[in-house]
Amino acid sequence: MGGMVMAVPVMLPIAGGAGMLALHFRSEDKQDEKLLAFLVEGLVLANSMMIFWLLRYRMGSNLVLFRLFGNLTVEFRLDPMGGVFAGLIALLWPLAILYSFEYMKHEGRRKMFFAYYVMTYGVTAGIALAGNLVTLYLCYEMLTLVTFPLVLFPMTKEAKRASRRYLYYSIGGAAFAFIGLVFVLSYSVTGNTGFLPGGVLNPEITGARRNLLLLAYVLAFFGFGVKAALFPLHGWLPRATVAPTPVTALLHAVAVVKSGAFAILRFTYFSYGTTFLRGSWAQWVVMGAALITIAFGSTMAVREIHWKRRLAYSTVSNLSYILFGAALMSPMGLAAALSHLVIHAFMKICSFFCAGAVMHQTGKTQVYELDGMGRKMPVVFGCLTVASLSLMGIPLFGGFISKWNLAGAAFVCGSQAGIWLAYAGVGVILYSALMTGIYMLSVVVRAYFPVPVKAGVGMGSRADNMDPGWLMLLPLVIFAAAILLLGLCPAPLMELLTRIGGEAG
Repeated sequence: MGGMVMAVPVMLPIAGGAGMLALHFRSEDKQDEKLLAFLVEGLVLANSMMIFWLLRYRMGSNLVLFRLFGNLTVEFRLDPMGGVFAGLIALLWPLAILYSFEYMKHEGRRKMFFAYYVMTYGVTAGIALAGNLVTLYLCYEMLTLVTFPLVLFPMTKEAKRASRRYLYYSIGGAAFAFIGLVFVLSYSVTGNTGFLPGGVLNPEITGARRNLLLLAYVLAFFGFGVKAALFPLHGWLPRATVAPTPVTALLHAVAVVKSGAFAILRFTYFSYGTTFLRGSWAQWVVMGAALITIAFGSTMAVREIHWKRRLAYSTVSNLSYILFGAALMSPMGLAAALSHLVIHAFMKICSFFCAGAVMHQTGKTQVYELDGMGRKMPVVFGCLTVASLSLMGIPLFGGFISKWNLAGAAFVCGSQAGIWLAYAGVGVILYSALMTGIYMLSVVVRAYFPVPVKAGVGMGSRADNMDPGWLMLLPLVIFAAAILLLGLCPAPLMELLTRIGGEAG
């Protein structure tokens, strides 16, 4: 029974969320509302505590939950790389729930919203703790099912269109990812799809099928890349901003997009193995796709005037930083990719929650409407300034660390492996940093230094403070503090990630 605790972080939120759907809550009854809040926060906190306990005492443990057929099993395993992702979601989810209580206070159908929000936690934990490619793929598919109702939640015409697009893209991506799963199973040296550092492909039987296997890898990369918003499969992400901000923040910072990036890292380093892929045409294809996406996303963000969609295009760009790290196919590349996976989560959830706070308090959604808001919402825009400077890669902020790591890994890849496209990647990162400065600082500058059209317009004062309540402010302050901490004291995180990269690369 001791091994069964590995399934708790996955099964508890899923069962708890499904149970909430079956219960009868009256939104107008304050006691029912308090009970719902207690159940939701209790489930999420208990799950996060269980994950932290596993990280402390059960590293290396595994559990075969059940056998599908033959060598195909649903298995959970906690290794250092999965622990990084699991620890990240365990830290962010309780704060996101706290924020959601105030943001959703005046919305209907809150029971349905929080039920699926909690279930998404469990499915994402399943991706982090997946012990083999079959389990990861099943949880990847389930993630689409539990997040689809959240994108659909507003039930507007735009939400219905966005949710259908998200569903179609995700189903198509899963089909391509399945191709990779089949080839890994067919050519695995172990006879199953378990994750091993260096990959599981059998070198004795892959030589004659090398190009076919490389094609399968590229298809699977783009398949998993759908959720990571890889160009040209990114179209669902900007449209998903019609969902409530607590949904879009987790979609863009942790749950969906990071699950796609994490799956690519697992598939590249622990299923195929970098020895098989390094120097091949497949490496050039996926690296080129990542660089095109970085440049495209940051350029589109500059053009976008809807604030949340601007942040969505920023996510499109930044997710491919992680994919670029994966495509470097080196220990340094993996460590750099994981560092951006972690740091970007804090930067982007902070940015989206700031945008959501402004929308919640004022209803403003367009960039040009934000003139003078820095005076009226000092805490919100103070946190946004920290996130913006970090996204730009300014030293002393977390974003500088991950971008520095990616640039360093690219130079090593270019010099040692002779892949000139890695050098081009550094130039693309610098271009993206310039675009980020434009699309993020234009918001901050307008907020603090408005250009009034007429006397008194847009200036505001600190006396008419419009910051939201502490339920929304506390997560923002914690995220901003984490960004600063990761920029000032990155050594513990990077020591862990360098060790993971060394073991896997």
